[in-house]
Amino acid sequence: MCIRTIKLYSHLTTMTTTCAIILNYFGSEKTERCLRSLVPQAVDTIYLVDNSVSHSEINKLSGMIEELSINDNLQTLHLLVNEDNLGFGKAINKTLKFDLDSSGGHDFYLVLNNDAETTPGMVEGLVRAIRQEPDISLVSPRIVKANDDTCFIWYHKLFGHLYWERKPFCFPYLSGCCLLFKRSLAEEGPLFDEDFFMYGEDVHLGWRLQQQGEKMICREDIEVIHEGTGSSRHGDLFYEYHVAHGHILLAMKTANNRFQLALFLLGRFFYLFTRSIIRALRYRKLSPILAFFLCWFPLKIRLGRVSE
Repeated sequence: MCIRTIKLYSHLTTMTTTCAIILNYFGSEKTERCLRSLVPQAVDTIYLVDNSVSHSEINKLSGMIEELSINDNLQTLHLLVNEDNLGFGKAINKTLKFDLDSSGGHDFYLVLNNDAETTPGMVEGLVRAIRQEPDISLVSPRIVKANDDTCFIWYHKLFGHLYWERKPFCFPYLSGCCLLFKRSLAEEGPLFDEDFFMYGEDVHLGWRLQQQGEKMICREDIEVIHEGTGSSRHGDLFYEYHVAHGHILLAMKTANNRFQLALFLLGRFFYLFTRSIIRALRYRKLSPILAFFLCWFPLKIRLGRVSE
């Protein structure tokens, strides 16, 4: 991991230490908008983590952060460059461990998608919410998109379908778009299950915390703006495979016994097959159908390449 440290300036005037992590994958323009919205927040350390494995992308990020010019108290921005595309969960876990080992850690951590933008006072509001209730481990703002907004999402155990309100046979989770959590959660071990490359790790985190009796909340009065397209394009094999494979992993990891596992996998078969047909017709591509047949196997799919 290559590390570059840059000093910025922000309006930070709090005794509570908060560290933010932004993951970039060929999205420097979105990352810049995200970073500019985050710098004025109550955050004293920012890790900008690049998974692109591209010199041109690193140069864009370096030039972008050099241009940032903010006034007031000291804030530190670390640019961390991974030598391989580690995926979402593994890159976040590695950064958390690096911060705990190198700096002694922070009181709170914020994971923020690079296609999201904070609203004024967002971080301070989330920190206040989690400090007011000591039994809360994880908090999210309301996620505002172009056509809707989201707090809790409900994941159907049998089929893997997502609902935006409580439904039978579902468990709740908070979107990994924007999560704030206590240091203790980072110290317990890897935050995300690294078997998930992209998509599904936040669902599994919600399930795991629920199994452990941990409390999660969504503050509907605090907002984050989420563009929602991220680093992937709908209909591409990369996106379709990792979403579908995430559903298979969730079936395997949330089943309590062999009977449940068989039932969950059967439900996924019918659901994912139907989903692949619908998406193939919608995007006029065969990649969703190909992804359905591939998703049952742990493959390494990067930028159109497939390997075991």
